Amino acid sequence: PGSPNPTSPKPASPVECSICFNTYDNTFKTPKLLQCSHVFCLECVARLSTGLPPNQPEDQLPCPFCRQLTSIPLEGAPALETSKELLATLPPELQQEKVLWMEGTKLCCRQSSDDPENPDSCISIDVAMSKPESQEAPPTGLAGRLSRCDMCDDWKRIVLLSALIIILFCIILWPVQCALKTGNLRCFTRTVAMS
Repeated sequence: PGSPNPTSPKPASPVECSICFNTYDNTFKTPKLLQCSHVFCLECVARLSTGLPPNQPEDQLPCPFCRQLTSIPLEGAPALETSKELLATLPPELQQEKVLWMEGTKLCCRQSSDDPENPDSCISIDVAMSKPESQEAPPTGLAGRLSRCDMCDDWKRIVLLSALIIILFCIILWPVQCALKTGNLRCFTRTVAMS
């Protein structure tokens, strides 16, 4: 309320999500109503809900605006209540909500097709916050230790580090060791050829 301030964030439009600023539709951008009465698109709510810590007895999503918790149904974010008021403001062809569901971290929607079993009749988007880590076991032994070494990713660093260690040994440590052993810095005995 009041006059717009150029430094304030973009005001939310009644027909666009306040998180991603995309206009609502009847598929991935369906307006979903949280328990605090704030409305966000299904894709943003699904992304936020996949970022919740795992193994909680009940998924509670905090609202991005007021932090009030909303219970996420077992079926995931698509099962949240749709804002019928906002859906009614869309063009008539977008007012009929499509059926969406979660498959892991993918938000899926079946497009109109004669064959519902046809995998090409479904579209999906991955809403995971980050890509899952690979489940491959790291190699064992020296190769495994080197594969986990962050510094070993760059072979130039390995060569430089090796050269510095050799220089450190040759210039500093070897003469010190020699001086401690012989009492002076002459580690090589000179053989003088007598004629």
